[in-house]
Amino acid sequence: MELGDAALGSIQAGADQQARREELMRRIASGEFHRVIEWVGPGKMIIARCVDGRSPDKEVPMFLPNAAGGTESLFVADDLTTKRYAADDASTLSGYQHLLEGLAKEGYSIGGHTDTHADGDKSGCGANDKLAVIYDYIKKHAGDLQVVAAKLGVIISDADRDSIAANASTRTQFSEGRELLDALKTAGGIVDVLVGEHKEVVAVINTRQNTTLDRNVLADEFGNNYQAFNVDVWAFEDAARAISLEAAEVRQKVAAMVFYNLATTMVLAGPKMRVIVL
Repeated sequence: MELGDAALGSIQAGADQQARREELMRRIASGEFHRVIEWVGPGKMIIARCVDGRSPDKEVPMFLPNAAGGTESLFVADDLTTKRYAADDASTLSGYQHLLEGLAKEGYSIGGHTDTHADGDKSGCGANDKLAVIYDYIKKHAGDLQVVAAKLGVIISDADRDSIAANASTRTQFSEGRELLDALKTAGGIVDVLVGEHKEVVAVINTRQNTTLDRNVLADEFGNNYQAFNVDVWAFEDAARAISLEAAEVRQKVAAMVFYNLATTMVLAGPKMRVIVL
């Protein structure tokens, strides 16, 4: 499927990316570029890498599940549901710091990224820097996101949809992206430095348990002009469980992560962006 007119961004295949786009999509759909995660790093494995299609500036052997903003997806999931780590009258920074401290105390891996040309108040991660825009999208397009989620095989109840949209509306204070990035560094998170411009031509919804996209192998085969967003939906439930006290919370936070990841894609990508469910 294509994202269609509900997508507001500009990242999509250009004229110079047509020659091998179909080949790339076919080979990604076959699972060729997804690998089993053999986690040997510090802490228990959890979502700690972003969906960004760019490769790090050096070989980083640690493969971790992907979601928008990396570990920031867990903060957003809480902020849009139970708010155990954040309050409406507090900044996103204070909530994120609280969540990072809690995960680190429980022995979980945490992470995200910057890039080589981030400056000023920007972090270099669109899911972070455009957080206010993404919340506004969730608030205004919750019904559309629910429909898209259903097309991708994720059923979200009307009650969860309405609750998430309401919580997106009540969030008014957003910290700068750079502040959230600095908080992640201070907490000892894994911070990749991504190189170059966005060249994503496809968004991958990955449901294959314990696998993720190997961007370095993809770049070796197709060069830096062809990239892919990758969302490891299979990892959402374990991530939600790590920040929940009961089963109902897990369901709500999975739904919130789905909304945040879809909304991030809609804000960053253009209407012609293709989507593959793996």
